[in-house]
Formats: sequence, C-alpha cells, structure tokens
Amino acid sequence: MRTLKDLTDFVEEEAAAEGPAAQAELQAQRDRFRIARELAQLRRAQGLTQAQLSVKSGVPQSEISKLESGKANATGMTLFRVAHAMGHSFRLEPVGRSPRRSVAAKKGRTVRKRATRSRELEPA
Repeated sequence: MRTLKDLTDFVEEEAAAEGPAAQAELQAQRDRFRIARELAQLRRAQGLTQAQLSVKSGVPQSEISKLESGKANATGMTLFRVAHAMGHSFRLEPVGRSPRRSVAAKKGRTVRKRATRSRELEPA
C-alpha cells in the first residue's frame, strides 16, 4: 500500500469480504469520525475554545477533546449537550445516505444526485 486511497480501498474490500456486519461496523466508524470532525469545525467556526464550550455545555473539556479526536464513545446525551450549547441539534437519517460519494461515483459512472443535501448538525 502506497497511498491513503490504497489503504481505504483495502479496508473497504476486507469489510465487503467479511460481510454485512463488518460493513456496518466500518460505516459506524466513518459516522463517528465525521461527527467528530463536524463538531470540531463548528466549535472553531464559532470562535470557541474547548474550555469555553465545556463551560457552555457542562461537558468536561477532556471529554470534548476526546470527542473531537474520535477517541470518545460518547453517549447521545453528551453529543446533544455539546451540539445544543453551540445552537445545533442532531437529526437521524437512514443508513447509507451519507454525503460520501458512492462506489459508482468513484468509478466514474453517472449517479443521480439528491435534490437536497441534509446536514447532520442542524441549527436549533
């Protein structure tokens, strides 16, 4: 393996070979890191430090740090408290409708785009 894409392709192929449970676990990991990235981006966009967000949300700064790095296995309540402190909430979406491009799109095939793209973190 020479590139991150090679590694990603390898992991996806392995998950496909292992079956639906492995594919579901891979998707869950992708979702966890996407949420972590979105929370960190939102906090920075609002000009907040982790310490300031901790005060606003009541969630310890150490937990916010773990959340943003993808190391925490946060409860729904913790995620809600952090998002709500920044004026956002969570919305559930059907599995498989993430903003990632599909395998067909990666291979250059024509893929019908959704009319609207929903965001995981919606303004409250």
